[in-house]
Amino acid sequence: MTETRQDQFPSDSSESDEGIDRSFLEFSSSTEKTKIFHDMVHPHLELPAICSLVINTPQFQRLRNLKQLGLCYYVYPSAAHNRFEHCIGTSYLAGKYGKTLRKNQPELNITDTDILCLYLGGLCHDLGHGPFSHSFECFVHSVGFPNYSHETMSLRMLDYLIEGNNLKSAFEAENLTERDLTFIKEIIFGHPLDGNENFVGRPPCKYFLYQIVSNDRTKIDVDKFDYLLRDCKQLNVATVFDYQRVLDNSRVVGMKDGAVCDHIEDDTPTIIVYRNKISDTLEDLFRSRFSMHKKAYQHRVTKVIEEMTLDALKAAEPHFQVPGSNGKTYKLSTAWQDVSAFMKLTDSVFEWIQHWNFGGSKAANILNRLVHRNLYKFLGCFSGKLEQSVLDELQGKDSGIRFIESKINFGSGNKNPLNEVLFYEKSRPNRLIRKNFPNEPEVRRTFIVYSRNEDESEDGNDVVGDDNIEYSVRLQTVKKHVKHWSEKHKISLEYE
Repeated sequence: MTETRQDQFPSDSSESDEGIDRSFLEFSSSTEKTKIFHDMVHPHLELPAICSLVINTPQFQRLRNLKQLGLCYYVYPSAAHNRFEHCIGTSYLAGKYGKTLRKNQPELNITDTDILCLYLGGLCHDLGHGPFSHSFECFVHSVGFPNYSHETMSLRMLDYLIEGNNLKSAFEAENLTERDLTFIKEIIFGHPLDGNENFVGRPPCKYFLYQIVSNDRTKIDVDKFDYLLRDCKQLNVATVFDYQRVLDNSRVVGMKDGAVCDHIEDDTPTIIVYRNKISDTLEDLFRSRFSMHKKAYQHRVTKVIEEMTLDALKAAEPHFQVPGSNGKTYKLSTAWQDVSAFMKLTDSVFEWIQHWNFGGSKAANILNRLVHRNLYKFLGCFSGKLEQSVLDELQGKDSGIRFIESKINFGSGNKNPLNEVLFYEKSRPNRLIRKNFPNEPEVRRTFIVYSRNEDESEDGNDVVGDDNIEYSVRLQTVKKHVKHWSEKHKISLEYE
């Protein structure tokens, strides 16, 4: 029996190839061509068999342990779904979109390989996410690594997945070349790689394929289709968005110098445009996104719990060691620098800090407070933006006061991404029009919270509960400071 020390990180079974039978990874073009999955959003979805090989790897299975909505789970008990099923759903929609365009416009010459790459790009687009959804990214940025992104990490994890599971031969059996792999990575990244000005995986005549999984131009893509439908279903929030109408009423046109081309040549850049009658459906998409940010993603309690988790991660930073390759260890904030170390980071980091003394007592105490619902105290919120000097005036009253900012929009700040969308009419498919959508003002709200909910020694011990008289007196004093501050600056505070 092997004994595991309390401060010993669990071993990663994917680290060593010794003694592992990898015959199940062998693949040839004569094997079963598709795999059917039973999904709550897309019943009986079907994926190419090579997608199944990718799914059955440690790198992809890791997504089972990453909540899609991160810490929102502590507000909505049903927000228990994971990035695993979202990636499968996105893969299905990406392939379906490509097939729909091929059926409606055979002249586009969309090949089976193009569609296979769409399946794989959609499947692997979230491989690089860390624990607690986007909160981990915020943590890494806050401790000095502003250029870290989960999109770039997804590209590195894809390489790690292919190399670590001997899938290169499986890709070759499907006639996937190095250029196709570059195309898959560009689909995931949504931009040209390595600072290139143009995409290299596909010629300009197929640039429209890059707008299917991650559409930087209009924000209309299958990643958004799946996560909104899945999140709404899990949280029992109504939505009227119908992705099938979008697929059926999409069309590809060639554009040069702002004008539609009569014929699409290899060097003709292409984009996806939409039938004018579905403008309301596209509005439904962005209104659903806005609503979910308000009700769930940026719910005030979600934001408070994210703040507490960030504090816990920062407190754990000097203590938490993640083993990587070649015997090296990494901090939580630098584990992304080594794919082997990053592989070990899932939502279980919470338990390792809370129960196994991986992050020191201060970090553990913060998470214990969270579990006991002893959260940072909400003192009100205000809309709009204030001068820093005004904020500093309140924070100067007590170091425990925090401002947590929330920005809710259509995905493009104060702009409406629908104004970037081009529409066509059925009778004149090559005459493109824009619709004048109102620019939806960004809703900026700032939550005021009081984080010192206890008397803490320097190491975080000596926790005192809410019934502590000294704390209660201090909290009442802080509330008076906030009230006086808001009245002085004529700030209207809300308490819901």
